[in-house]
Amino acid sequence: MSGDSHDLTVGVDVTDAVALKANALLCSPGVKLHGAGFIVAPDRAAALLSASEPEAASPIRAYRNGRDLADRPRGVNVIDLFGWDEAEVRRRHPAIFQHVLETVKPERDRNNRASYRDNWWIFGEPRRELRPALEGLRRYIATVETAKHRWFRFLDADILPDNKLVVIASDDAAVLGVLSSRLHQDWFVANSARIGVYDGDAVYVKGACFDAFPFPDLSGRARAEIAILADEIDGLRARVLAQHGFLSMTGLYNARARLAAGAPLTEAERTIHEAGCIGLLDHLHQRLDAAVLAAYGWPVNLSAHEAVARLVALNRERAVEEARGEVRFLRPDFQMGRVKTSRRAMQVEAALDVEARLPSLPDAPGAMASALLQALRQEGVPVGPRALAARFGGRRGRRMEDRIEQTLAVLAVAGSVQRTPDGWFTPRRV
Repeated sequence: MSGDSHDLTVGVDVTDAVALKANALLCSPGVKLHGAGFIVAPDRAAALLSASEPEAASPIRAYRNGRDLADRPRGVNVIDLFGWDEAEVRRRHPAIFQHVLETVKPERDRNNRASYRDNWWIFGEPRRELRPALEGLRRYIATVETAKHRWFRFLDADILPDNKLVVIASDDAAVLGVLSSRLHQDWFVANSARIGVYDGDAVYVKGACFDAFPFPDLSGRARAEIAILADEIDGLRARVLAQHGFLSMTGLYNARARLAAGAPLTEAERTIHEAGCIGLLDHLHQRLDAAVLAAYGWPVNLSAHEAVARLVALNRERAVEEARGEVRFLRPDFQMGRVKTSRRAMQVEAALDVEARLPSLPDAPGAMASALLQALRQEGVPVGPRALAARFGGRRGRRMEDRIEQTLAVLAVAGSVQRTPDGWFTPRRV
């Protein structure tokens, strides 16, 4: 956690942020087994499969939980019978059926939920919604739900994630890069503070941390630069972890935090620093942070507090856009077809909800100036006309933003506000 995590939300109401349809259907926890018997060692898996019909598809997959990612993988497999009916498993995989019958069913028979008892050979929470999102991907993004350091990495698509992993169904390195940036870290810390977690391990809450997070426009040169850096970071970590059995993801980021603190390294810390290429890892992360900030069009010296405030304002802008039917899908090829049936209804509902909660911008010049000055004070950080327009109901567009900018220019001449070098406005401090 960063040292100023306690006051990231001072003057910034992160509860204003709403879930964005742009991020819909992509983030989910992994599967929840409700039966330890589903987990098998590789040699046991091979023995069970030896009794199966030769042409039958294997229901056994590699498996990872939070500790596997944060520390070192256990190398276990899991029996995933989602999509199989009981008779088919019994006929095509008799040894697997018997194993689950003897190691899982007794526990399920005592479960209070009828669905768990009746479908005892299937995971308690098989994540029906997540599976279509992962289909066809060669890799996906994962993070440990509860962790000291908030990092993201790619996992191969053949690995089944556990409930203690949060999965983002994207194989796009640019998405990995934005999530791995300090901007998303600031957003995560602010939302962790909101649920009462300040120091030590913190929980990545899907709704607040991912669904409401406004990604930048990922296109052209910015996308390419972010993707290249993210892939390089992911590849570097994978390489040093494979080369040195004493390293772990937690160890790498403990060492990076130690480097940032500027404290002298112990001999053990120096060993990790050298083996883990921590100086290079930190250098790549700093370059990634700069590239992501540039994609947003924001300065590199943006404080954590200002970053969160701007992200909340951008979330409001995106919510207004989505209410008009303008959705910046992260994976349009997957998402658009799945929201189409209810999209119009959601747009109308969202538009009514947004408009109902927003005040109107007064027409009278004096009243407009007063309202904009009050809105600027509530923002607490420099913002532009578009972000201020998102605070008010009524018709929006270029005309409204021009009126706001003209009024702010008058206020700047009068000395009530200041214009920053990058064209944003902030109240003048008395």
